[in-house]
Amino acid sequence: MTRRTMMVWMAGGLFAVMSSPLRAAEGAPVLMIGDSMMRLLGIAMEKELAAAGVTPAAPFSSLASGLARMDAFDWFAKVDELMKQHKPATVVVSLGANDRQSLKDTTGRVVPFGQPEWDREYGLRIGRIMDELIKGGATRVVWLLLPDMKEPAQQEYAQSINALFKREAAVESRKDKVVLFDMAPLLTRRPGTFSLYVMAPNGAALTVRDSDGIHLTNVGSKRVAQSIVQTYWKK
Repeated sequence: MTRRTMMVWMAGGLFAVMSSPLRAAEGAPVLMIGDSMMRLLGIAMEKELAAAGVTPAAPFSSLASGLARMDAFDWFAKVDELMKQHKPATVVVSLGANDRQSLKDTTGRVVPFGQPEWDREYGLRIGRIMDELIKGGATRVVWLLLPDMKEPAQQEYAQSINALFKREAAVESRKDKVVLFDMAPLLTRRPGTFSLYVMAPNGAALTVRDSDGIHLTNVGSKRVAQSIVQTYWKK
């Protein structure tokens, strides 16, 4: 396999470096899991992986779920179940879009979003998901950063959550297996801002984001899926 350019986070910035791919076990399926952001993206990933000769597992998405309301949907239990069922070497994860809300800590106390205690508890949950995936046999976890959002409050939230993703992925025991994928540059006309559409090389406008200002369209999902597969699987 040829070397390829990877986008990695170092010292708070995004840098392009040449690196040999983290090669997952040959023949092992690729699992895609997440909240509603993974619904269309998972379908697009299935198609792009199959076209690249990579075996995809059926994507799993749980709408309106996340790591804040574990009482509503237990992602820890679901990760354990899916890893045992599919035995993937690579897992692509999209979580966090629904979590701008209060959570309950380990004592059952309600912690409002925006407090330091919220960041601490949520960070622990991110780290536990990463660890459970690795413990379950994943040799590579591709964790998707949230893209730019339309509403200012949601944009600020996305940036804060992405900071937690970066922090947890950089933990010594995870940094060699968890890679962060930034989809934002694929979905905007101006870095750091929300764009409903981007321009294709032929000048056509491609609608890549849903009008809700959060989700991806089919076109946006395909664009992101193609880039993920190109980055990690194309020779």
